[in-house]
Amino acid sequence: MVCGMNRAVVPVAAAVLLFVLSGCTGGGGDEVNEAVGSPEAASPAVTVSEAPLTAVSPSAAPEAATPEDAFLVKIREVLPDDTSIPDATDGQLLAAAQDACEQMAGGVDSTLVSVIDGEQADSLGYYRDSARIGSVAKQTICP
Repeated sequence: MVCGMNRAVVPVAAAVLLFVLSGCTGGGGDEVNEAVGSPEAASPAVTVSEAPLTAVSPSAAPEAATPEDAFLVKIREVLPDDTSIPDATDGQLLAAAQDACEQMAGGVDSTLVSVIDGEQADSLGYYRDSARIGSVAKQTICP
């Protein structure tokens, strides 16, 4: 009966694994550091000579040199991977932003601008990439 033998092996293997992973050495923990003469772990003391590591807020991004640079950084962050304009150059994006600024100055809401030739509106009638350009332009470069 091989099946019965496998059932006995599994608990024994689990017990051995737990013993190995627990780090039991049987020493009792009363080892004496002979250099000092007191009970301590045998590992050397760790000294810290540098200042502690401090977290930086994600919003603490470096400032862009110009409003156009700020626009380009932000628009590249917000355009999704499946954007309709994956190969847009900086010049094309800036021209689209200027067009969006002009449309918004004429009273068009930033979510309703259309600045990309051939862009298809979604089911709600929005031009998503154009709206992203309009929104970022409004935040960064529009007067």
